[in-house]
Amino acid sequence: MTTDDDAGPGVRVEVSRDRDAEFTAFVRDSAAYLHRTAYLLCGDGHRAEELVQSTFERVYRTWAKVRPGTQRAYARQILVNLRIDGWRHTRRELVPGDDRLPLGTTPDHGGHVALRDELVRGLAQLPSRQRKVVVLRHLLDLPEAEVARELGIAVGTVKAANSRGLARLRDLLVAGAEPVETPAVDEHAVLDRSRAALRRRRTRQAAGAVVAAVLLVVGVLTRGPVPLPWVGPVVLPGGQLLTSLLDVGPTDAVVPDEGSTPVACPEQPPAPSPTRAPTAEDGNVVLDDPVVVDAAAGRPLTCFDVTVEAVTSGVVGDDGVAVAEDRNPLPDPRGLSESGKIFHFGAARTDDGDPETGDQQIRTGGWSGGASRSGTSLTVHEGSRVTPTGLTVTGDRVVWSETSAPGTSPRDFLRTMVLVDGGSSALMDPLVTADGELGLFATTRAHVLWTDGPDGDRLSGTTLDGDGTPTVLGDDVTALAAAADEAVFATLTRQADGPSRAAISLVRDLGEGGLDADLVAELELDPSVEIADLAVSHDVIVWTLLPTDGGPGTLHVQVRGEGRDSIVRLPGAVDDLRVSGGLVTWTGTDGEAGTAYLYRATPSASGYDGPDLARYPGWSVRASLSGDRTAWLEDGGARQWLVEAVVAPTLER
Repeated sequence: MTTDDDAGPGVRVEVSRDRDAEFTAFVRDSAAYLHRTAYLLCGDGHRAEELVQSTFERVYRTWAKVRPGTQRAYARQILVNLRIDGWRHTRRELVPGDDRLPLGTTPDHGGHVALRDELVRGLAQLPSRQRKVVVLRHLLDLPEAEVARELGIAVGTVKAANSRGLARLRDLLVAGAEPVETPAVDEHAVLDRSRAALRRRRTRQAAGAVVAAVLLVVGVLTRGPVPLPWVGPVVLPGGQLLTSLLDVGPTDAVVPDEGSTPVACPEQPPAPSPTRAPTAEDGNVVLDDPVVVDAAAGRPLTCFDVTVEAVTSGVVGDDGVAVAEDRNPLPDPRGLSESGKIFHFGAARTDDGDPETGDQQIRTGGWSGGASRSGTSLTVHEGSRVTPTGLTVTGDRVVWSETSAPGTSPRDFLRTMVLVDGGSSALMDPLVTADGELGLFATTRAHVLWTDGPDGDRLSGTTLDGDGTPTVLGDDVTALAAAADEAVFATLTRQADGPSRAAISLVRDLGEGGLDADLVAELELDPSVEIADLAVSHDVIVWTLLPTDGGPGTLHVQVRGEGRDSIVRLPGAVDDLRVSGGLVTWTGTDGEAGTAYLYRATPSASGYDGPDLARYPGWSVRASLSGDRTAWLEDGGARQWLVEAVVAPTLER
């Protein structure tokens, strides 16, 4: 309040912005961004406008619950979910006959020709192998296994070439990309439509609440047996409905809010997964009297399997990266080590706020320090920052691959970092350099093995201390894995007029003179099937047989010593196969979302006479296993959470 001689008292009142003002500001700032996203998803301007309006209506309902700073990511996730729902409802579209097709004027194909020309020029600037992989994988829509068979290279090489080729092609096309024209948006009109949609929703909810209340009253009055004349005691439908609502068992997937457990916890240990004898459809059986488990029969993971130690919640930002509450990247469980540290790639942002000028780093998180913290910076090669393309952890060693910018030489590297007194120290001189592409790689405690060469299937190895000389160890390698002091690899010999011959070998001595390998299994494979994944521990050797067309496959477990071999029928491909003792984890890549599994492959690990299979909880899970520790990442759209747990060595009955 102010007063002067010429004017009376003046009063200025400041109030906080109300909900509608904040929402209209959000609409004004985010409409263009959401419209571009919707246009890319559906390819039609009118449908994009409808999709964006529906998104705003959904966001307005829960505006008070959206955390500040996450509104755009929250709206984007709703938009994507709405579009997915649209695809599910329109899987089949009726196409009229030729006599009823509406014929209009011939459209101008100039834009399509320009786009095709730009794409062709971008592909021409890719290296030969990357160009072949990108064309076969995306333009011809072939699965990775089929691309590998067509080019005569390993599936791991296809994955690496595809990742690098798309990254390079994206850089080439971004400069020439034209912005999507965004229609003018009246934020006040959007607010009015959102209010109307909310009123209609509340009216339907009120009517549903009245019906539910009536049913509840009827259920309370009739839950127990009701005596009826000449009939006797009868349980009426209202009582049955109430019983089904109140007497619920443990849930399969629990969102880990504060104070809750993210796994099911029944009163009794679960029964083992059902098994059966193998049939001809279960693939090439070279195991000793195996049993078969179907992945679809896997039970939910329970508190008898794991003891949850930590849950770290994260929010997905506008760049698609999930960050914890301290704004550091949420660790990726695939970098889990036996000590509980989780190694993953991250970026330290500079003061200018531009992520492109940030410093790429190896970061650590997990039991050792909660959320992510800074680690060792990655290198710069010939003035350009390298791109990390893979990471593996064995014991106290971290090994990763890097790819430098086009036109530099060498292009690919393998580097290592060793833990020292709880910290980290990097060997900045690369272990391996190559002008071609490095494909698969794996590490023991003392050696690193990798595939390279013209066809990407030449196996080489060297010591992790950087003092050894790289040695060529073999050819025709399609899969590779290693453990503490041994490694396994698969070779494939294709025959023009018969079945292919595959062999799995175990290596215990990685000397300078070559391999001292023992034959584990030898198989005759149909040309449409290959060994795609390998894993090894002191208790088991595991491999997958997958068809090159991406159909269902099998996971084979050979128990070393006394035990019982087994086969798991898979609905699709496998990602990130891990073993520790008699435990096996992997992520199935079938369908729209991944499903991760914990497999107790030996009687000593399951506590039963045979194996036992459990599914990790949640949606789009990425899981990992190292020693007696496991970690998995659940995807809730705008929110993700990392769960870290200790695995029970045996499922006690």
